[in-house]
Amino acid sequence: MNAGFIAAAVISTVCVIWWMIKSEKGATSFILSALQGIAAMCAVNLTGMITGVTVAVNWYTIISTVILGLPGVIGTLALNFIFGT
Repeated sequence: MNAGFIAAAVISTVCVIWWMIKSEKGATSFILSALQGIAAMCAVNLTGMITGVTVAVNWYTIISTVILGLPGVIGTLALNFIFGT
């Protein structure tokens, strides 16, 4: 199961980098998306005292939010809900 997660992460990273190279404004969009992901992760953790929903801050979550942006935060929250950790 770990190999599946690693393969999915590598495939999504390659897709994002390929899109960034092919697009004229890819680098700017990538940076804005990364900032949105980091801001969303901070917002989730800041409101965690009220809602009870937090995201663990480690290398995996930071990389997923930087590469995937807001969908990375949503995916991390979904995995947190599914696995209940």
